Amino acid sequence: MSGALHGAALALYLIGTGLYLAFALWQRRGLHAAGRLVLWAGFGLHTLALILAWFTAGVVPALSLRQYLDVFAWALMGAMLFINLRLQLMILGALIAPLCALMIIFAAALPSPAAPVSPLLKSLWVAAHVTLMLFGYGLLALSFLGGLLYLAQERLIRQKRLGRIFQRLPPLTRLDLLNHHSLVAGFSFLTLGLITGALYAHTALGSYWRWDPKEVWSLITWLLYAALLHARLVSGWRGLKGAMLSTAAFAALLFTFLGAGLILPGYHSFNNIVNLTGPLP
Repeated sequence: MSGALHGAALALYLIGTGLYLAFALWQRRGLHAAGRLVLWAGFGLHTLALILAWFTAGVVPALSLRQYLDVFAWALMGAMLFINLRLQLMILGALIAPLCALMIIFAAALPSPAAPVSPLLKSLWVAAHVTLMLFGYGLLALSFLGGLLYLAQERLIRQKRLGRIFQRLPPLTRLDLLNHHSLVAGFSFLTLGLITGALYAHTALGSYWRWDPKEVWSLITWLLYAALLHARLVSGWRGLKGAMLSTAAFAALLFTFLGAGLILPGYHSFNNIVNLTGPLP
């Protein structure tokens, strides 16, 4: 059942991609409205598929790279849809929908975790920690995307290349709002995710902090985004400076998201997490 829901969600994401790409070409609002409805429907089915997979396995489905990419695609799509309720950046669907669809397709080609799931992972604390972290990642990815679009449009303005591409980009002020709102919300989710992870680690493993490589990189990423948020809110680093900082901070987030799970050892590694052992809570 979960597989069928995933397939239906992917189909709707692909249809939404087509509608939004058509909107990007012809700028007809009807295409945007149809694409938005299709993506909301796909997000709803994707949510049901993840909930069903969670209840079937008894653990949040984010233990392997395959599952991690799938849940991140869900978080990124949700972040875009909810942020767009406020900002109405119509071009975002043309960028996020194909990216989410590609992540789901790539994830489907990866192997599923074969090892039995550790009882330590069958906890609502783990589900809260993973969900908060990934939704934070999704929002911060939107902040990164807003920064890239800002830098691209600012460059077109400086070069006085105000052609068809420029006309399809949102105003700089709206892109700066995207960067700001997604940064504040993403940092909040990231902070809550780190707190829930530390609390559960103390309960399950006996300490709040064990210097696991992914814990260290998560802290580095959090500090970078804290500095970025401080620079925007206190020092007034908005616009171009804020976009450049957001782009730089995302590199650390990307390594934390993928590199620490694929390259570095530790109990957060995709090779070790399903075999996590320790005193039961």
